[in-house]
Amino acid sequence: MAKNNSLANPATHPFKKRLWRTTKFSALMLGVVFAANSWSASTSVSAPTFKQLTSIQEQIAANKSTEAFNALKTLHAEVEQGSIDEALVLQMLGYTEMGRNNYAPAIDYLKRSLALNMLPENVKYNVGYMVAQLYAAQEKYDEALVFAEEWFKTIAAPTPEQAIFMANIFAQTEKYQQAIPYVKQAIAAGVASGKEPRESWYQLYIACSFELKDYNQAAEALQTAIKTWPQKPDYWEQLASVYVMQGKELKGLASLQLAWKLGVLQKESSIRSLVQLSVTQGVPEVGARLLDAALQKNAVPRNETYVDLLANAWIAARENTPAIAAFEELAKITGSGDPYVRIANIYVDQAKWKPAEQALRKALQSNVKEPGKAWLILGIVMTEQTQFDQGFDAFKKARAYVYTEKQAGSWLKYAEDLRRQHNWIKRSQETEG
Repeated sequence: MAKNNSLANPATHPFKKRLWRTTKFSALMLGVVFAANSWSASTSVSAPTFKQLTSIQEQIAANKSTEAFNALKTLHAEVEQGSIDEALVLQMLGYTEMGRNNYAPAIDYLKRSLALNMLPENVKYNVGYMVAQLYAAQEKYDEALVFAEEWFKTIAAPTPEQAIFMANIFAQTEKYQQAIPYVKQAIAAGVASGKEPRESWYQLYIACSFELKDYNQAAEALQTAIKTWPQKPDYWEQLASVYVMQGKELKGLASLQLAWKLGVLQKESSIRSLVQLSVTQGVPEVGARLLDAALQKNAVPRNETYVDLLANAWIAARENTPAIAAFEELAKITGSGDPYVRIANIYVDQAKWKPAEQALRKALQSNVKEPGKAWLILGIVMTEQTQFDQGFDAFKKARAYVYTEKQAGSWLKYAEDLRRQHNWIKRSQETEG
C-alpha cells in the first residue's frame, strides 16, 4: 500500500490557531493595582499621581473605561517626562486600551512604558508578557517571541500554562524543535501537580512532532493520547497513519482493527483504509468481513464505491460466492454490465462455462466500458462448450474493436482448428461405432 494512503494526513493537524484569549479587563488591572501600591511605598511615585491613579482605577472598576482613558491622557500630559509617574501612567494607558480591545495602541503604550526603564524588574517582565500576548492576538508571532523569551527567563517556577504559551509562540513561528521542550515541560508539570494535562497540549506536541517528521515521538505522544482519550477516533487514525509512514503497515492495521472493535472508528475514509490495509497485508478476508459489517450497520453508505470495494476484497480473499453476490448488487446500483463481466471471469477461472455465458450475456445487454473484451471472453466460453458457430460470431464481434482485434483474430484461428479437431474426433467415433 502506498504511504500516502487514504488515511487522514496527521501532518495537517490544525494546531495553528489564534493563541490569544481575551482576558477580562478586571483581571488585567490587578497588575496595575499591584504596581501602583508598590511604587507608592517607595516614595518614588508622587502623591498627586498616585491619588489620581487610584481615582481612575475606581472609574475602571465602575466600567467607565472611556472616562478612565481620557483622565489618563490628561494625567500623562501633566506628569514629568521620563519619570516613574509617566511609566506608570503609560502602563495603565496600555492596560486600558487592552481592556477595550485596542491592541495596537495598547502595545505602543506598554512599549513606551518599558522604554523609560523605570519599572521594577518584576513589573517590567509582566508588562513584557502582556506585550507578547497582544502581539500574539494580532498574529505577529515573531514580535511576540522577542518579549516572551525575555519574560520567561525571569520565571523561577513556570506554570504549565506559561510553558504552553511559549510552545505555541515557537510553533507559530515554525520553530518546532524549540517548541517541543516547552510542551514536554507543561505536560510534566501538569502530571506532577496531579492534574490531567489538557488535550490541546498533546495536540500541539503531536503536531510539532509531525512537522519535524519525528514519527517515533509522534507515535509515543499518540499512544498516550489514546490512553487518556480512547474514544477520540482522530488519535487512532493518526497513529495508524504514523505506522504506515514508518512502513509498519501491520501495526497500522492492528490499530485500526482495535479502534473498530472498540466502536471508535467512524470516518468513512478510515474504514476504507482499514479494508485496503487488510487486502495489501494479506488478510483480505478480515477487511471484507469488516466492510460487510460496516455496510450492515450503515457506518458507510451502500453505494458504488463501497460495494465495489467489498466485491474486490472478497475476490482477494478467494471467497467467490460473496464476491459474486457483491458484483450482482453493484450491477443493480450502477446499471452497468461491467460487474457481470467480473462475475464471468470468476466462473471462467473455475471452468464453469454455462454460468459464465449467462453472466456475459447479461453484461452485453447493458452498457459495458469495453464490449470487445466481453465478446472475446464469450467467444472463449462458447468455444469451450463446443458451440463453435456462436464462438466464431463472438470473436468476429470482438475483432471489430481495436483493443481486442489481434487477440480475437488469434482466438478465431484457434477455434477453427479446435472445431476441425472436434469434427474429426466425432467422425472417427461414428465410424468406429
